[in-house]
Amino acid sequence: MEPFRGILGFLEIDLIRYFRSKSMFMVLAAAAFLVACGGGSEQTLITPVAPTLDGAPSGEISMGGTALGGSAQTTVLAQFELDEVPDIQLAWVTTLVNLDAGEEMTHGHPMGFVYAVDGDHVVDGQSLVEGQGYALRASGEHSHHAPNGQSTFWETVLDYPDYQIISPDVKTIFWSPILEDIPDSPLAVFVLVAIPPGGETSVHTHPGPEFIYHLSGGIDYQNDIIGVRQMTPGDIEGIPPATSVQKRNPTQEDAAFLSWFLVDASKPFASPAVFEDTSLGTNLALLANGASVAGVSSNFGGGTDDSAFGAANSLDGDPATEWSTSGDGDGAWIDVELPSVTNVTSVGFWTRTMGNSAQVNSFQVTTDRGETYGPFSVDDATNIYRFDTRFTAKRLRFELLDTTGGNTGALEIEVYGEPVP
Repeated sequence: MEPFRGILGFLEIDLIRYFRSKSMFMVLAAAAFLVACGGGSEQTLITPVAPTLDGAPSGEISMGGTALGGSAQTTVLAQFELDEVPDIQLAWVTTLVNLDAGEEMTHGHPMGFVYAVDGDHVVDGQSLVEGQGYALRASGEHSHHAPNGQSTFWETVLDYPDYQIISPDVKTIFWSPILEDIPDSPLAVFVLVAIPPGGETSVHTHPGPEFIYHLSGGIDYQNDIIGVRQMTPGDIEGIPPATSVQKRNPTQEDAAFLSWFLVDASKPFASPAVFEDTSLGTNLALLANGASVAGVSSNFGGGTDDSAFGAANSLDGDPATEWSTSGDGDGAWIDVELPSVTNVTSVGFWTRTMGNSAQVNSFQVTTDRGETYGPFSVDDATNIYRFDTRFTAKRLRFELLDTTGGNTGALEIEVYGEPVP
């Protein structure tokens, strides 16, 4: 269906998108007026200010501004715990409300969040300024008040996808796809993420579904389901748990987006991840694909290959685990046995780091035929680095050449190629 434009209150409807998960339509609101100072079409980045809320839930996550890694700044606007998840299909549904100066509204609806879009706002006695959020638990009615002029705010509730607040003053403006694989008793988290020009988040995953609404500027959004798409104000995206994702700002302007999460609070909020490169084929260095650790210089604490910091962690496809040596520094090595003799076309290495030590700057690969390739340079510890090769082998020794010393090792090792007939 072709995009259309119209007027909904003071918002422009940007487009209607059909979600592949359900036969339903979606109205997206352009964000030009939501982040503007004093109206007009020029967009400015919302200054993230996290309010201090009374009665904060015991299950709060402590993320800090760098929770999503890279150069992104993450601000928790609000959060609350769910004792249980309703046995229905759930989505985040956002409505827009305008209050005139001095006007007050009292109503009730499912649990969710308030976001102050424009003007000062008071919800249940809690004062919010533009860009702040508040958690609304499902506990009967609550009140909204515009104390100092007109107040515009969003309420994003967790309920069935076509949920609507029946009121002439409330307009539904967008909602998420059906949320997949919600954890039991999850923590609902509402965050604002700001990315400076040329900045990015790390590649990461979350222990629960994420839904984002893009506020200002432009970003390249990438995940393992859709690949890469450009997002501008009013665009939305959603992903299930454990999906590798990254947001990058290639422009010369600040960018910002809102995210709503339902996460398992017992797990890290954001774990390091890597994108699958399907153009390279199958990673033959994965344990799940028949690879094995044939030898290793050492494992931290003298542990076995399958211990907490054992060598097998570098072949498990999970960057949240890692192989660490017992202080081997430049002398560290690991032998990787492939499932069969292979014409190797690419190798990958993701170094572990301890900040000032244990980081690998370069390595080489020696085959079971006595051939050595490299050195291969590793720029940093933020991602996996892949290198084109052309040799045949069944066993590869990854030898660390230049490191910062200490408990060197790897988060992940990859090998791509074609088995020899």
